Amino acid sequence: MSDGVALSTNLSELPYGLFHSLSLSLESGSLWRLICNDLDDTVFCLSQNDIERFQKLNDPGAQYLRYLGNRGLTVEKLLKRLHTLAKCHGPIMDRPQLLLHRKFCPVIWSRKEQIRVSIVADGTQLKLECKANGFPVPRYEWRENERVMACGSVAILIILRCPCTARNVFNCRVYNFIEDGQAFSEFYKAHGKTSESELISDIVDLSNFVSAPNPNCQQCNLNDLDRIYNKLVNGINNDGRGDLAIASAAAAAAASSSSAAAAAAAGTADDEMLDTMDCTTVVTASDKVALIISNRTYHPNMSNLITPHCDAETLAEILQSLKFKTVTLGDLKLEEMRFIIKEYRKLLGEGVYAVFYFVGHGFEANGQCYLLPTDAPGHTYGPQHCISMDWVLSIFSDYNPALNLILLDICRKFLPSDLDLFTQYAEQYRKNAKVNRNTVYGYATSGGVGAYEIKGETNGVFMKYFKNRILNQQPILDILNRVFRDIEKDKKVRDVQIPELRSNLTKPRSLYDPFVVDGHTNSFENHTIHWRLMHELPNPVKLKFIEEKVTVTIWFDFCGHFTNKAYAFSSVGDIRTAEDEDNCDDNPPSEHAQSFQAYLKFPPALDVSNPKTYCDDEEGESLCLLVSNLQRIKDEVTCIVELRAKSDIETIVATKQAMIGHVLITRLFAN
Repeated sequence: MSDGVALSTNLSELPYGLFHSLSLSLESGSLWRLICNDLDDTVFCLSQNDIERFQKLNDPGAQYLRYLGNRGLTVEKLLKRLHTLAKCHGPIMDRPQLLLHRKFCPVIWSRKEQIRVSIVADGTQLKLECKANGFPVPRYEWRENERVMACGSVAILIILRCPCTARNVFNCRVYNFIEDGQAFSEFYKAHGKTSESELISDIVDLSNFVSAPNPNCQQCNLNDLDRIYNKLVNGINNDGRGDLAIASAAAAAAASSSSAAAAAAAGTADDEMLDTMDCTTVVTASDKVALIISNRTYHPNMSNLITPHCDAETLAEILQSLKFKTVTLGDLKLEEMRFIIKEYRKLLGEGVYAVFYFVGHGFEANGQCYLLPTDAPGHTYGPQHCISMDWVLSIFSDYNPALNLILLDICRKFLPSDLDLFTQYAEQYRKNAKVNRNTVYGYATSGGVGAYEIKGETNGVFMKYFKNRILNQQPILDILNRVFRDIEKDKKVRDVQIPELRSNLTKPRSLYDPFVVDGHTNSFENHTIHWRLMHELPNPVKLKFIEEKVTVTIWFDFCGHFTNKAYAFSSVGDIRTAEDEDNCDDNPPSEHAQSFQAYLKFPPALDVSNPKTYCDDEEGESLCLLVSNLQRIKDEVTCIVELRAKSDIETIVATKQAMIGHVLITRLFAN
């Protein structure tokens, strides 16, 4: 631990920025529910009444942290609890530990036998299991003949048990690392610290597990057909006799079998191979990108929603853990949505895995979905006030990502009064329709019905179940089908919300699929630079008020994963002399400095919350603001600093203008 946070620090006494980030990480995927679900440890355990009470709050993670702090829990105890849970739940427990600066631990083998092999119950498959320890939680990259078979937090690989498999070379690369671009990244990568590690296992010997040809293995079947054919033909040639009819039949059977084999390679196997594709086909991504838009606060004539921002934050958290470059934006107007979708398409190169998720108000007209921006004019809107998915697909049409996953968490009822307007509008896209492969459409509900939020729950119905499935290392189509079955079992919504899936994806692509950027290195690096620019916070700004003998410090912190929202802080300290700077003494502010407060006034284009006071032993008292809609600033951010005395808060003692620089998404407009 460092930066003033010790292992003995009470959880309720964490610095504001850290407390806020930690609480958001506990809310993502309802992580706090996993922590409190421990009947054996009464310190962390919550009663059912407390759980229901916390679920109804806007900030259950923060409330749970305060609850634990009131019980005397320290950073050290929480870290131990998270470490224990990581053994069951894997990487989802990493982020809160990283925020608390748990020491990086390189991966080590958990046992002398690096890969343990066992026969699965039915005898037709083998289970390869690799075990390692480390922090962050180790990831496993399974290889067959140097080809990547699977990659993720799953330490097990299931393969067919047959002579073909036994001849192949299997091993496992185990690794862990600290992500770039996160709030904790700088701490772990400073001063040459170790921030990544890996181990390569020995090659596993499968010769002792060889069995008879496996009927589920296509190669075994082909080999068996060849063997039968050769035996028949050789038998005839050896004794000069034999039944020519049988030989002809054998030849025909072999030819037929060869056709069957061809069919198995082209027709029948198109069915059979799909069942074993995970073991025989390697699918990879050249990059992974995601655009997440959540619209919650609408025009006064339209109802506001409750859960979209939580849904967006939940998905962003999970996708980033899967190495996706996410851009998460909240409450966008029409032109802002158009702009960011056009920017997003620049990332949709060959081999890219792309996720587009919209949650907010929407509807369907004449078979096409429309997304509503926050400035849509009540219920009198026409096509010109909406984002048509016809338009979105036309924007994407010249790009061919390996996976184009489109998730629409909207209602699909038709609300506007003039259907003809929308029918005429859509005709322009029907005439020049272009269908791209590898597209998966996941609808939170079916045409003509609504999508719902359940009062008191953190997420909407679709995200409530999707977040529990998305981390499974399975093809995305399987995951969505499982989510739909989960919703079908929910008695509250099963009869009113029925999700729908459309797809022309032919390969079993998973969000876990590994990166292979060979041949795409330049585009991958350009994507990375572009993404990092939108996720960088400006350096703190210090302003000296000479006459008042104080210094005002302004700094920013992330608001979850949103790139158009940020927290702005202002604190008042003493003017430091050159000697003070040389001594590097971080003394708390004097009583004189603490007699002032610094109020920040941002441009009218930004939405700014009311200031809240936060107290810290080292920095004294700070004011905190939530600054939203950063996408509306096309240049560097400026603000006016108003210095006021606490004894007369209405009177402005002095003012200065501060040039903050680019904040998150405002960098998009820098060039």
